[in-house]
Amino acid sequence: MKIILLENIPKLGKKYEIKEVSEGYAVNFLIPKKLAAVATPAKIEEIQNIKKQEELKKQKEEQQLKELAQKIKFIKLEFKLKTDKNGKTFGSINKEDIIKKLNDQEKIKLDEKQIILNEHIKKIGEYKIKIKFNFEIEAELKIIILPEN
Repeated sequence: MKIILLENIPKLGKKYEIKEVSEGYAVNFLIPKKLAAVATPAKIEEIQNIKKQEELKKQKEEQQLKELAQKIKFIKLEFKLKTDKNGKTFGSINKEDIIKKLNDQEKIKLDEKQIILNEHIKKIGEYKIKIKFNFEIEAELKIIILPEN
């Protein structure tokens, strides 16, 4: 029996693939659990349309991420840390601080997982922080730490 997989199924196939399976497996397991549908010409056409829509949506999201990455390259965030007479800082800048400042200043919302920051920033200076949107798209955000008078 020919079926269209509606979910990824280990050892059988990926979502939207057309597979040949035994009738019992399809009727008693896959179809009742909504893991597959009978591969009729109408259903095949419907699935092709869904795949096209998903691909267009994915391309649009990827384009938006590329535009956001391009925008982030030109942003500079300034933070102030308290210092003593010798220039030693008190406190640090962490991912939450960066997320809040980026949202307040530029109206850009990021998730903590997207910011690559190995340790809190504790010294005065200029830093480049990597922002990772997905496996392919990333940007560098410039962070400037100034002494607070």
